[in-house]
Amino acid sequence: MERLLEYLKVALANLKSNKKRTFLTMLGIIIGISSVIMILAAGGGAKNMINEELNSVYSGMVYFFIEDAEKANINNFTEDDIRFICDNAGDHLYGATQDASSYPAKADTIRGTYDIYVSGGTPAKEHQSTDKVIKGRYFNFSEYNAASSVGVITESLAKKLFGTTDVIGKSFEVNINNSSNEITIIGIRETKDDNGIGAALTGKQNDLIELPYSCLERKFGFSEYKSQYILLLADNEYSMECTERVQKLFESKYGVREEGAFGIDSWTDASAQFDSILNIITLFIAVVASIALLVGGIGVMNIMLVSVTERTREIGIRKSLGAKTKAIKRQFMAEAGMITLIGGIIGIIVGLLLGTIICLAIGAKPEFSLLSIIVASAFSCGIGLFFGIYPAKKAALLNPIEALRHE
Repeated sequence: MERLLEYLKVALANLKSNKKRTFLTMLGIIIGISSVIMILAAGGGAKNMINEELNSVYSGMVYFFIEDAEKANINNFTEDDIRFICDNAGDHLYGATQDASSYPAKADTIRGTYDIYVSGGTPAKEHQSTDKVIKGRYFNFSEYNAASSVGVITESLAKKLFGTTDVIGKSFEVNINNSSNEITIIGIRETKDDNGIGAALTGKQNDLIELPYSCLERKFGFSEYKSQYILLLADNEYSMECTERVQKLFESKYGVREEGAFGIDSWTDASAQFDSILNIITLFIAVVASIALLVGGIGVMNIMLVSVTERTREIGIRKSLGAKTKAIKRQFMAEAGMITLIGGIIGIIVGLLLGTIICLAIGAKPEFSLLSIIVASAFSCGIGLFFGIYPAKKAALLNPIEALRHE
């Protein structure tokens, strides 16, 4: 232990005597380590942010679809099938939305004409978003059955159209595909700040009005609802249980006895796949960044070879005074290890700072993995020792007589 400390003290003294050269040698290690730490931290933070955004929109969603029309005895689901689900699915299942898309429209008020989006669905659509209805209420089945011209708009749209959110009971003209109808506002949905990456990924629009799909059919000329899938909304904890219950209900309703008639795709499964893809991408970029560590290692080897040449006479003197080959070898390896250790520590600090800055810039919370920091540090030291072996061997194997003659 004492010898090791002595090696490290001598190594540190030698590095201090050539500060500028030592720093330039460390630079490759610093860049490599900081790049890996930064990418892993920023990648983890971005992944968590994206998952939170997507979960806020898609959590608990399950697509129930016709996998084989011949086995299912039907080609498309209809409004009757949606009602069948709402009446028989039981607890935890909110029902089914009929339309998960949004359509461009025009809104006319005394403040002017604005471009907005219209989305239709059943009353269960209220639960499709985590943004709550904060004023008024959502449309009910009575209004849905009557195809009432009522809607729920976002806070931001209310302010744009009327300059205030006190708009319950007010009406405005909506134009979709050259069909105009007056819509009465019965509810206001909360608007969250969705101007970042999450908005781009989820496609959330703040200037949105939600109408009964029956209103879109009868008053705006939309075709009767027919689709090969139904979107079910349930608490995430019970989503698969509920959809399996729905599957059995439909198999009973249509007298299906064969497997493979109906299928289920859940957001939970999609989220796991998405997570896996993001992890692979982050790991790939980190591996590419770690190539800089190899470049830094080669730099360490080059500078240690120069050091051996410069200190040939010193090595000869030490060997002539009885220094063992192992001691000379360990001394030069200690110097190589010291360079990469200090460079690695600086690289970790720089990487953590850069990762934090990038995450703050995109609105994400940085995710630092202690394991990745430990692995990066060990890899850094390993690089130094690996690339320090050859110069150390060369120094240790010098002939003392030839070394003493060296100028």
